[in-house]
Amino acid sequence: MYCPLCGRTVEENQKFCAECGHSLAGVTDLTEALPVTSSRADPTNVVSEPNDGQPGVTLDQLAPLPDDELPGDELPDIAALPTQEISARPPIPDPDWETPTGDVPLTPPALDLAPLVTTGEVPTVINAAEPRVDVLATTQIPAQRDAADTAAALGDIADEVPELFDDPDNLYEYPPGRDPFKVKLVFILAFFGAIAVLMAAVADIIDIRTSAPVDGIATGVRTLDTLGTNLAVAGFVGATVIVLGGLLACFGFRWGAGLVGGAGLALAGWATMVLGLAEQRIASAESMTRQTTDIAFTLRVTRDLGFWLIVAVAVIGLVVFVASLRSFGTGGKPALNPWIAALGAVAGVVLVAGPLLPEGTATFANNYSSAATVTDVPTVYFAGRLIQLALIGGAIVFGLLIVRAYGLGLAAGGVSVAFWMWVSSQLGMGTNPLGVAAGNFGASNSTPHAVTTAGMTLTLVMLAVSAILATVSHQRQMRRY
Repeated sequence: MYCPLCGRTVEENQKFCAECGHSLAGVTDLTEALPVTSSRADPTNVVSEPNDGQPGVTLDQLAPLPDDELPGDELPDIAALPTQEISARPPIPDPDWETPTGDVPLTPPALDLAPLVTTGEVPTVINAAEPRVDVLATTQIPAQRDAADTAAALGDIADEVPELFDDPDNLYEYPPGRDPFKVKLVFILAFFGAIAVLMAAVADIIDIRTSAPVDGIATGVRTLDTLGTNLAVAGFVGATVIVLGGLLACFGFRWGAGLVGGAGLALAGWATMVLGLAEQRIASAESMTRQTTDIAFTLRVTRDLGFWLIVAVAVIGLVVFVASLRSFGTGGKPALNPWIAALGAVAGVVLVAGPLLPEGTATFANNYSSAATVTDVPTVYFAGRLIQLALIGGAIVFGLLIVRAYGLGLAAGGVSVAFWMWVSSQLGMGTNPLGVAAGNFGASNSTPHAVTTAGMTLTLVMLAVSAILATVSHQRQMRRY
Protein backbone atom coordinates (compact mmCIF):
# COMPACT_ATOMS: atom_id res chain seq x y z
CA MET A 1 0.00 0.00 0.00
CA TYR A 2 1.11 3.50 -0.76
CA CYS A 3 0.46 6.95 0.59
CA PRO A 4 -1.96 8.67 -1.79
CA LEU A 5 -0.08 11.95 -1.35
CA CYS A 6 3.64 11.18 -1.56
CA GLY A 7 3.60 7.52 -2.76
CA ARG A 8 5.62 6.11 0.15
CA THR A 9 4.98 2.46 1.14
CA VAL A 10 2.79 2.22 4.23
CA GLU A 11 1.71 -0.68 6.44
CA GLU A 12 -1.67 -1.96 7.40
CA ASN A 13 -3.46 -0.15 10.19
CA GLN A 14 -0.98 2.76 9.83
CA LYS A 15 -2.81 6.01 10.69
CA PHE A 16 -0.48 8.63 9.18
CA CYS A 17 2.25 8.65 6.55
CA ALA A 18 5.73 8.68 8.06
CA GLU A 19 7.03 10.80 5.19
CA CYS A 20 4.49 13.57 4.72
CA GLY A 21 2.13 13.06 7.68
CA HIS A 22 -0.94 12.64 5.48
CA SER A 23 -3.90 10.82 7.05
CA LEU A 24 -4.23 7.20 5.85
CA ALA A 25 -7.84 6.77 6.87
CA GLY A 26 -9.52 4.45 4.39
CA VAL A 27 -6.21 3.37 2.86
CA THR A 28 -4.62 1.02 5.39
CA ASP A 29 -7.85 -0.12 7.08
CA LEU A 30 -8.59 -3.86 6.84
CA THR A 31 -11.49 -4.80 4.55
CA GLU A 32 -13.74 -7.84 4.65
CA ALA A 33 -13.36 -10.37 1.82
CA LEU A 34 -16.42 -11.07 -0.26
CA PRO A 35 -17.40 -14.68 -1.18
CA VAL A 36 -16.90 -15.66 -4.85
CA THR A 37 -19.68 -17.51 -6.74
CA SER A 38 -19.58 -19.14 -10.15
CA SER A 39 -23.32 -19.62 -10.80
CA ARG A 40 -25.64 -17.13 -12.41
CA ALA A 41 -28.35 -18.22 -10.04
CA ASP A 42 -26.17 -17.28 -7.13
CA PRO A 43 -26.83 -13.61 -6.58
CA THR A 44 -23.40 -13.14 -5.04
CA ASN A 45 -21.84 -14.11 -8.40
CA VAL A 46 -23.36 -11.08 -10.09
CA VAL A 47 -20.97 -8.21 -10.68
CA SER A 48 -23.44 -5.96 -12.53
CA GLU A 49 -27.19 -6.14 -13.07
CA PRO A 50 -28.81 -6.02 -16.51
CA ASN A 51 -29.49 -2.46 -17.62
CA ASP A 52 -31.38 -1.26 -20.70
CA GLY A 53 -31.33 -4.63 -22.36
CA GLN A 54 -27.68 -5.29 -21.67
CA PRO A 55 -26.91 -8.60 -19.93
CA GLY A 56 -25.32 -8.57 -16.55
CA VAL A 57 -21.72 -9.61 -15.94
CA THR A 58 -20.64 -12.34 -13.54
CA LEU A 59 -17.31 -13.14 -12.02
CA ASP A 60 -16.97 -16.26 -14.18
CA GLN A 61 -17.16 -14.12 -17.30
CA LEU A 62 -14.26 -11.88 -16.24
CA ALA A 63 -10.95 -12.96 -17.80
CA PRO A 64 -7.93 -12.96 -15.53
CA LEU A 65 -5.21 -10.42 -16.22
CA PRO A 66 -1.79 -11.54 -17.41
CA ASP A 67 0.95 -11.66 -14.86
CA ASP A 68 2.87 -8.82 -16.52
CA GLU A 69 -0.13 -6.52 -16.17
CA LEU A 70 -0.71 -7.15 -12.48
CA PRO A 71 0.17 -4.11 -10.30
CA GLY A 72 3.46 -4.39 -8.48
CA ASP A 73 4.69 -2.97 -5.24
CA GLU A 74 6.80 -0.18 -6.84
CA LEU A 75 5.64 3.14 -8.32
CA PRO A 76 5.81 3.59 -12.08
CA ASP A 77 8.90 5.18 -13.59
CA ILE A 78 8.23 8.89 -14.01
CA ALA A 79 10.61 9.09 -16.96
CA ALA A 80 8.58 6.47 -18.78
CA LEU A 81 5.39 8.49 -18.46
CA PRO A 82 4.31 10.41 -21.54
CA THR A 83 4.99 14.14 -21.50
CA GLN A 84 3.59 17.09 -23.42
CA GLU A 85 6.00 19.33 -25.21
CA ILE A 86 5.78 23.04 -24.23
CA SER A 87 6.80 25.57 -26.80
CA ALA A 88 9.53 27.96 -25.63
CA ARG A 89 8.66 31.66 -25.26
CA PRO A 90 11.05 34.50 -25.99
CA PRO A 91 12.67 36.05 -22.89
CA ILE A 92 11.27 39.29 -21.48
CA PRO A 93 13.53 42.15 -22.52
CA ASP A 94 15.13 44.29 -19.80
CA PRO A 95 13.42 47.69 -19.29
CA ASP A 96 15.06 50.79 -20.60
CA TRP A 97 16.12 52.67 -17.43
CA GLU A 98 17.74 55.51 -19.31
CA THR A 99 16.51 58.90 -18.03
CA PRO A 100 14.97 61.03 -20.80
CA THR A 101 16.57 64.46 -21.19
CA GLY A 102 14.72 67.66 -21.98
CA ASP A 103 11.04 68.09 -22.62
CA VAL A 104 10.53 65.29 -25.13
CA PRO A 105 6.90 65.15 -26.22
CA LEU A 106 5.40 61.74 -25.66
CA THR A 107 2.73 60.57 -28.08
CA PRO A 108 -0.18 58.82 -26.41
CA PRO A 109 -1.66 55.75 -28.04
CA ALA A 110 -4.34 56.32 -30.63
CA LEU A 111 -7.85 56.22 -29.26
CA ASP A 112 -10.67 54.53 -31.12
CA LEU A 113 -13.55 56.96 -30.76
CA ALA A 114 -15.91 55.12 -33.09
CA PRO A 115 -17.75 53.23 -30.35
CA LEU A 116 -18.32 56.45 -28.47
CA VAL A 117 -19.70 58.20 -31.52
CA THR A 118 -22.04 55.37 -32.41
CA THR A 119 -23.42 55.07 -28.89
CA GLY A 120 -24.02 58.79 -28.51
CA GLU A 121 -21.42 59.35 -25.81
CA VAL A 122 -19.30 62.51 -25.88
CA PRO A 123 -15.64 61.65 -26.54
CA THR A 124 -12.98 63.00 -24.24
CA VAL A 125 -11.14 65.95 -25.78
CA ILE A 126 -7.40 66.00 -25.20
CA ASN A 127 -5.91 69.43 -24.84
CA ALA A 128 -2.81 69.65 -26.93
CA ALA A 129 -1.37 72.37 -24.69
CA GLU A 130 -1.27 70.07 -21.68
CA PRO A 131 1.82 67.88 -21.22
CA ARG A 132 1.30 64.42 -22.62
CA VAL A 133 1.81 61.36 -20.49
CA ASP A 134 3.18 58.07 -21.82
CA VAL A 135 0.99 55.49 -20.15
CA LEU A 136 3.27 52.71 -21.40
CA ALA A 137 6.41 54.19 -19.91
CA THR A 138 7.89 52.44 -16.87
CA THR A 139 8.68 55.67 -15.03
CA GLN A 140 7.22 59.10 -15.67
CA ILE A 141 9.62 61.95 -14.86
CA PRO A 142 8.00 65.43 -14.88
CA ALA A 143 9.62 68.03 -17.01
CA GLN A 144 11.67 70.53 -15.00
CA ARG A 145 10.48 74.14 -15.08
CA ASP A 146 13.08 76.70 -15.84
CA ALA A 147 14.21 78.66 -12.76
CA ALA A 148 13.50 82.00 -14.42
CA ASP A 149 9.94 80.96 -15.28
CA THR A 150 9.34 79.79 -11.73
CA ALA A 151 10.57 83.05 -10.25
CA ALA A 152 8.40 85.06 -12.63
CA ALA A 153 5.32 82.97 -11.83
CA LEU A 154 5.80 83.39 -8.09
CA GLY A 155 6.76 87.05 -8.23
CA ASP A 156 3.29 88.41 -7.53
CA ILE A 157 2.67 85.94 -4.72
CA ALA A 158 5.98 86.75 -3.07
CA ASP A 159 5.10 90.45 -3.07
CA GLU A 160 1.80 89.88 -1.21
CA VAL A 161 2.52 86.93 1.08
CA PRO A 162 5.55 87.22 3.38
CA GLU A 163 7.84 84.26 3.56
CA LEU A 164 7.42 82.20 6.68
CA PHE A 165 10.05 80.42 8.71
CA ASP A 166 12.89 82.40 7.13
CA ASP A 167 13.50 84.33 10.33
CA PRO A 168 12.19 84.09 13.92
CA ASP A 169 10.87 87.64 13.61
CA ASN A 170 8.32 86.46 11.03
CA LEU A 171 6.71 84.02 13.42
CA TYR A 172 3.53 85.38 14.96
CA GLU A 173 1.37 83.97 17.69
CA TYR A 174 -2.18 83.57 16.49
CA PRO A 175 -4.43 85.61 18.78
CA PRO A 176 -6.75 83.38 20.76
CA GLY A 177 -10.47 83.76 20.33
CA ARG A 178 -12.42 85.84 22.81
CA ASP A 179 -14.26 83.91 25.47
CA PRO A 180 -18.06 83.83 25.27
CA PHE A 181 -20.11 85.89 27.69
CA LYS A 182 -19.73 84.63 31.22
CA VAL A 183 -20.75 86.33 34.44
CA LYS A 184 -17.57 86.92 36.42
CA LEU A 185 -16.91 87.77 40.03
CA VAL A 186 -15.56 91.19 39.12
CA PHE A 187 -18.91 92.15 37.57
CA ILE A 188 -20.85 91.02 40.64
CA LEU A 189 -18.57 93.03 42.93
CA ALA A 190 -18.82 96.06 40.64
CA PHE A 191 -22.59 95.82 40.69
CA PHE A 192 -22.71 95.84 44.49
CA GLY A 193 -20.24 98.72 44.57
CA ALA A 194 -22.44 100.77 42.26
CA ILE A 195 -25.48 100.03 44.43
CA ALA A 196 -23.56 101.22 47.49
CA VAL A 197 -22.65 104.47 45.71
CA LEU A 198 -26.26 105.12 44.72
CA MET A 199 -27.48 104.48 48.26
CA ALA A 200 -24.78 106.70 49.76
CA ALA A 201 -25.78 109.54 47.44
CA VAL A 202 -29.22 109.79 49.07
CA ALA A 203 -28.32 108.71 52.61
CA ASP A 204 -27.15 110.85 55.52
CA ILE A 205 -23.39 110.82 56.04
CA ILE A 206 -23.11 112.39 59.50
CA ASP A 207 -25.44 114.17 61.92
CA ILE A 208 -24.08 116.83 64.30
CA ARG A 209 -26.35 118.04 67.13
CA THR A 210 -25.90 120.27 70.17
CA SER A 211 -28.19 120.69 73.14
CA ALA A 212 -27.90 124.49 72.80
CA PRO A 213 -27.02 126.81 69.92
CA VAL A 214 -23.30 127.46 69.78
CA ASP A 215 -21.52 129.89 67.51
CA GLY A 216 -19.05 128.20 65.19
CA ILE A 217 -20.71 124.80 65.24
CA ALA A 218 -22.79 123.99 62.18
CA THR A 219 -25.36 121.51 63.26
CA GLY A 220 -27.56 119.30 61.15
CA VAL A 221 -27.26 116.43 58.68
CA ARG A 222 -24.42 116.25 56.23
CA THR A 223 -24.90 114.53 52.85
CA LEU A 224 -22.70 114.28 49.79
CA ASP A 225 -24.17 117.49 48.39
CA THR A 226 -23.41 119.44 51.57
CA LEU A 227 -19.83 118.15 51.66
CA GLY A 228 -19.30 119.01 47.99
CA THR A 229 -21.85 119.80 45.31
CA ASN A 230 -20.08 117.68 42.72
CA LEU A 231 -19.34 114.64 44.90
CA ALA A 232 -22.59 112.78 44.20
CA VAL A 233 -22.23 113.08 40.43
CA ALA A 234 -18.59 112.06 40.71
CA GLY A 235 -19.76 108.91 42.49
CA PHE A 236 -22.32 108.29 39.74
CA VAL A 237 -19.60 108.58 37.11
CA GLY A 238 -17.43 106.05 38.94
CA ALA A 239 -20.38 103.68 39.41
CA THR A 240 -21.25 103.85 35.71
CA VAL A 241 -17.69 103.14 34.62
CA ILE A 242 -17.22 100.28 37.07
CA VAL A 243 -20.41 98.53 35.91
CA LEU A 244 -19.58 99.09 32.23
CA GLY A 245 -16.08 97.73 32.73
CA GLY A 246 -17.39 94.70 34.58
CA LEU A 247 -19.84 93.98 31.76
CA LEU A 248 -17.10 94.22 29.13
CA ALA A 249 -14.93 91.91 31.24
CA CYS A 250 -17.72 89.32 31.09
CA PHE A 251 -17.48 89.48 27.28
CA GLY A 252 -13.76 88.71 27.47
CA PHE A 253 -12.36 92.20 26.81
CA ARG A 254 -9.16 92.61 28.78
CA TRP A 255 -9.28 96.37 28.54
CA GLY A 256 -12.77 96.10 30.04
CA ALA A 257 -11.29 94.23 33.00
CA GLY A 258 -8.73 97.01 33.35
CA LEU A 259 -11.51 99.59 33.17
CA VAL A 260 -13.41 98.00 36.04
CA GLY A 261 -10.21 97.72 38.08
CA GLY A 262 -9.30 101.36 37.48
CA ALA A 263 -12.82 102.52 38.34
CA GLY A 264 -12.60 100.49 41.54
CA LEU A 265 -9.44 102.40 42.51
CA ALA A 266 -11.07 105.69 41.54
CA LEU A 267 -14.11 105.00 43.71
CA ALA A 268 -11.89 103.88 46.58
CA GLY A 269 -10.00 107.20 46.38
CA TRP A 270 -13.26 109.12 46.12
CA ALA A 271 -14.62 107.31 49.19
CA THR A 272 -11.53 108.01 51.31
CA MET A 273 -11.70 111.69 50.40
CA VAL A 274 -15.41 111.84 51.35
CA LEU A 275 -14.64 110.15 54.68
CA GLY A 276 -11.89 112.72 55.27
CA LEU A 277 -14.29 115.59 54.58
CA ALA A 278 -16.84 114.10 56.99
CA GLU A 279 -14.24 113.66 59.71
CA GLN A 280 -13.09 117.23 59.14
CA ARG A 281 -16.58 118.49 59.96
CA ILE A 282 -16.68 116.35 63.09
CA ALA A 283 -13.22 117.51 64.22
CA SER A 284 -14.18 121.15 63.71
CA ALA A 285 -17.29 120.75 65.90
CA GLU A 286 -15.29 119.00 68.61
CA SER A 287 -12.63 121.75 68.57
CA MET A 288 -15.27 124.46 69.03
CA THR A 289 -16.81 122.46 71.87
CA ARG A 290 -13.49 122.44 73.74
CA GLN A 291 -13.02 126.18 73.23
CA THR A 292 -16.53 127.21 74.36
CA THR A 293 -16.68 127.53 78.13
CA ASP A 294 -19.40 130.12 78.78
CA ILE A 295 -22.27 127.91 77.59
CA ALA A 296 -23.07 124.47 78.87
CA PHE A 297 -24.17 122.20 76.06
CA THR A 298 -23.81 118.68 74.84
CA LEU A 299 -22.36 117.74 71.43
CA ARG A 300 -23.73 114.63 69.76
CA VAL A 301 -22.17 113.28 66.57
CA THR A 302 -23.72 110.40 64.63
CA ARG A 303 -22.09 108.61 61.75
CA ASP A 304 -25.18 107.57 59.82
CA LEU A 305 -25.80 104.87 57.20
CA GLY A 306 -24.25 106.92 54.41
CA PHE A 307 -20.93 107.03 56.26
CA TRP A 308 -20.71 103.24 56.42
CA LEU A 309 -21.87 102.91 52.84
CA ILE A 310 -18.94 105.11 51.85
CA VAL A 311 -16.64 102.78 53.80
CA ALA A 312 -18.16 99.83 51.94
CA VAL A 313 -17.53 101.58 48.61
CA ALA A 314 -13.85 101.99 49.47
CA VAL A 315 -13.49 98.31 50.42
CA ILE A 316 -15.42 97.03 47.39
CA GLY A 317 -13.39 99.24 45.06
CA LEU A 318 -10.12 97.75 46.27
CA VAL A 319 -11.50 94.19 46.04
CA VAL A 320 -12.72 94.86 42.49
CA PHE A 321 -9.23 95.98 41.50
CA VAL A 322 -7.68 92.83 42.94
CA ALA A 323 -10.28 90.64 41.18
CA SER A 324 -9.60 92.37 37.86
CA LEU A 325 -5.94 91.31 37.97
CA ARG A 326 -6.98 87.86 36.74
CA SER A 327 -7.18 89.42 33.24
CA PHE A 328 -3.74 91.00 33.50
CA GLY A 329 -2.32 89.02 30.54
CA THR A 330 -1.93 90.25 26.97
CA GLY A 331 -4.47 87.85 25.45
CA GLY A 332 -2.42 87.74 22.24
CA LYS A 333 -2.98 91.45 21.60
CA PRO A 334 -0.13 93.73 20.47
CA ALA A 335 1.55 95.90 23.10
CA LEU A 336 0.91 99.61 23.42
CA ASN A 337 3.35 102.10 21.99
CA PRO A 338 5.98 102.40 24.74
CA TRP A 339 6.83 106.04 23.99
CA ILE A 340 3.21 107.17 24.11
CA ALA A 341 2.69 105.12 27.26
CA ALA A 342 5.73 106.74 28.89
CA LEU A 343 4.44 110.24 28.08
CA GLY A 344 1.07 109.29 29.50
CA ALA A 345 2.71 108.10 32.71
CA VAL A 346 4.56 111.41 33.04
CA ALA A 347 1.29 113.24 32.49
CA GLY A 348 -0.29 111.19 35.30
CA VAL A 349 2.49 112.24 37.67
CA VAL A 350 1.93 115.88 36.74
CA LEU A 351 -1.82 115.45 37.32
CA VAL A 352 -1.48 114.16 40.87
CA ALA A 353 1.24 116.69 41.71
CA GLY A 354 -1.00 119.65 40.83
CA PRO A 355 -3.32 119.51 43.90
CA LEU A 356 -0.30 119.33 46.21
CA LEU A 357 1.04 122.73 45.14
CA PRO A 358 0.12 125.41 47.75
CA GLU A 359 -1.46 128.71 46.80
CA GLY A 360 -1.50 132.09 48.56
CA THR A 361 -0.04 131.97 52.05
CA ALA A 362 -0.22 128.17 52.37
CA THR A 363 2.87 125.99 52.46
CA PHE A 364 3.57 122.50 51.22
CA ALA A 365 3.46 121.28 54.83
CA ASN A 366 -0.25 121.98 54.88
CA ASN A 367 -0.72 118.82 52.82
CA TYR A 368 0.05 116.66 55.85
CA SER A 369 -0.29 118.89 58.95
CA SER A 370 -2.80 121.41 60.32
CA ALA A 371 -1.92 125.08 59.88
CA ALA A 372 -4.33 126.45 62.50
CA THR A 373 -3.59 126.06 66.17
CA VAL A 374 -7.22 126.41 67.22
CA THR A 375 -8.92 123.99 64.84
CA ASP A 376 -7.02 120.77 64.41
CA VAL A 377 -7.60 119.09 61.04
CA PRO A 378 -7.83 115.32 61.54
CA THR A 379 -5.31 112.95 60.08
CA VAL A 380 -8.08 111.14 58.21
CA TYR A 381 -8.58 114.24 56.06
CA PHE A 382 -4.91 114.40 55.02
CA ALA A 383 -4.86 110.67 54.48
CA GLY A 384 -8.02 110.80 52.34
CA ARG A 385 -6.54 113.41 49.99
CA LEU A 386 -3.20 111.63 49.65
CA ILE A 387 -4.84 108.24 49.14
CA GLN A 388 -7.01 109.57 46.34
CA LEU A 389 -4.01 111.12 44.59
CA ALA A 390 -1.95 107.96 45.07
CA LEU A 391 -4.67 105.72 43.61
CA ILE A 392 -5.20 108.02 40.62
CA GLY A 393 -1.49 108.29 39.88
CA GLY A 394 -0.89 104.59 40.49
CA ALA A 395 -3.65 103.58 38.09
CA ILE A 396 -2.31 105.86 35.34
CA VAL A 397 1.40 105.18 35.74
CA PHE A 398 1.16 101.45 36.37
CA GLY A 399 -1.54 100.96 33.75
CA LEU A 400 0.35 102.69 30.94
CA LEU A 401 3.81 101.36 31.73
CA ILE A 402 2.72 97.72 31.43
CA VAL A 403 1.83 98.57 27.77
CA ARG A 404 -1.11 96.18 27.65
CA ALA A 405 -4.78 96.48 26.85
CA TYR A 406 -5.57 95.80 30.50
CA GLY A 407 -3.32 98.68 31.56
CA LEU A 408 -4.96 101.06 29.11
CA GLY A 409 -8.34 100.31 30.63
CA LEU A 410 -6.87 100.60 34.13
CA ALA A 411 -5.56 104.10 33.44
CA ALA A 412 -8.84 105.22 31.85
CA GLY A 413 -10.89 103.90 34.76
CA GLY A 414 -8.54 105.39 37.34
CA VAL A 415 -8.92 108.91 35.96
CA SER A 416 -12.71 108.75 35.45
CA VAL A 417 -13.82 110.23 38.79
CA ALA A 418 -10.99 112.79 38.86
CA PHE A 419 -11.96 113.89 35.35
CA TRP A 420 -15.47 114.85 36.46
CA MET A 421 -14.19 116.65 39.57
CA TRP A 422 -11.72 118.59 37.42
CA VAL A 423 -14.37 119.54 34.82
CA SER A 424 -17.03 120.53 37.37
CA SER A 425 -14.61 122.61 39.45
CA GLN A 426 -13.14 124.19 36.32
CA LEU A 427 -16.62 125.23 35.18
CA GLY A 428 -17.76 126.16 38.71
CA MET A 429 -20.78 123.84 38.77
CA GLY A 430 -22.76 124.23 41.98
CA THR A 431 -22.13 126.37 45.03
CA ASN A 432 -19.27 124.32 46.43
CA PRO A 433 -17.59 122.17 43.79
CA LEU A 434 -14.42 120.41 44.89
CA GLY A 435 -11.44 119.86 42.69
CA VAL A 436 -9.24 116.78 42.56
CA ALA A 437 -8.36 115.85 46.17
CA ALA A 438 -10.55 118.75 47.38
CA GLY A 439 -8.39 121.32 45.60
CA ASN A 440 -5.25 123.17 46.66
CA PHE A 441 -4.54 124.57 50.11
CA GLY A 442 -4.67 128.36 50.15
CA ALA A 443 -6.78 128.62 46.99
CA SER A 444 -9.35 131.42 46.95
CA ASN A 445 -11.77 129.62 44.62
CA SER A 446 -12.51 126.18 43.21
CA THR A 447 -10.57 126.63 39.97
CA PRO A 448 -7.97 123.83 39.65
CA HIS A 449 -4.29 124.65 39.61
CA ALA A 450 -2.72 125.18 36.19
CA VAL A 451 -0.45 122.18 36.73
CA THR A 452 -3.48 120.02 37.46
CA THR A 453 -5.15 121.22 34.27
CA ALA A 454 -2.02 120.57 32.19
CA GLY A 455 -1.62 117.09 33.67
CA MET A 456 -5.27 116.17 33.10
CA THR A 457 -5.23 117.43 29.51
CA LEU A 458 -2.02 115.63 28.60
CA THR A 459 -3.23 112.43 30.28
CA LEU A 460 -6.46 112.41 28.27
CA VAL A 461 -4.58 113.03 25.02
CA MET A 462 -2.10 110.22 25.68
CA LEU A 463 -4.91 107.82 26.57
CA ALA A 464 -6.72 108.64 23.32
CA VAL A 465 -3.56 108.25 21.22
CA SER A 466 -2.69 104.96 22.92
CA ALA A 467 -6.17 103.62 22.29
CA ILE A 468 -6.06 104.59 18.60
CA LEU A 469 -2.61 103.06 18.04
CA ALA A 470 -3.62 99.88 19.88
CA THR A 471 -6.71 99.55 17.66
CA VAL A 472 -4.65 100.01 14.49
CA SER A 473 -2.06 97.45 15.62
CA HIS A 474 -4.80 94.97 16.43
CA GLN A 475 -6.37 95.38 12.98
CA ARG A 476 -3.01 94.81 11.29
CA GLN A 477 -2.44 91.70 13.34
CA MET A 478 -5.82 90.29 12.37
CA ARG A 479 -5.15 90.90 8.66
CA ARG A 480 -2.09 88.66 8.83
CA TYR A 481 -4.36 85.73 9.43
